[in-house]
Amino acid sequence: MVRVEGELDMASVPELEEAVVASPSAPQLVIDLTRCTFVDSAGVRALVAAAGGTSERRLALVVTDPGILRVLQITGVDTMVAVHGSLDAAI
Repeated sequence: MVRVEGELDMASVPELEEAVVASPSAPQLVIDLTRCTFVDSAGVRALVAAAGGTSERRLALVVTDPGILRVLQITGVDTMVAVHGSLDAAI
């Protein structure tokens, strides 16, 4: 599991990318965005890249913030990745 806290933007995306790359053999990757307060276009791009790089494993996002969920819906990320309202549901 990778937990994002604060903003997922151009400044923090490298940390997310590093965490995703650091767990290449995990059969499932859950990105927990429940403590994320903002996602910009760089964050969306990183989530799409994580989804595209997971052909060997399941990727799931945990989102509780309605604004972040809306960003994922508008950009279509929710059609590429399973989005859940709780960590239990994602697992």
